[in-house]
Amino acid sequence: MKIAIINSNLASGGKTGYIAGELESLFGAGGHEAVVFHAGDLSLPACDGRLCYKDENAIALTERLAGMDAIVLVSPIYNFDLNAAAKNLIELTGNSWKGKAVALVCTAGGDRSYLSPLGFMNSLSLDYRCLLSPRFVFAIRSDFREDNTLAEDSPVRTRLAHLAQELPILAEAARRIRTLSES
Repeated sequence: MKIAIINSNLASGGKTGYIAGELESLFGAGGHEAVVFHAGDLSLPACDGRLCYKDENAIALTERLAGMDAIVLVSPIYNFDLNAAAKNLIELTGNSWKGKAVALVCTAGGDRSYLSPLGFMNSLSLDYRCLLSPRFVFAIRSDFREDNTLAEDSPVRTRLAHLAQELPILAEAARRIRTLSES
């Protein structure tokens, strides 16, 4: 199974970069092909609703995501929502997300923004008919050590492992649903 892991943080490294790497390892250990995309390396244009869809980088990413069975979006929470790069990415590549299994992993400063990804998840569900993992992972600053890694016994690490086991099952269900709707 091919799984895209998108780190929407424009800065390199950090907590989201670490989590993307951990997920890549977890999916690999489960026998799946995981590909990490870092938004900061993609050189995507801002969505203008017109010319952006002719951009070579946006077209290439859309094609790569279309070939994936599932997508994990790893995003920081800024101002009680996913970062602007995550929204821009969806606006540019949304059609390639149609009917796919999608999971969300968010990092935030504190736990008060725990429900902030719900609007984004609703949009994916309604606009692109994604099959969303209800087990989205939410990690806060205090979950991480000073070097932006998780302790071996971290509950967040356990939740990431559950997500890595569950998403391929959802991806298979999403594939079956797409097959039914095409017939």
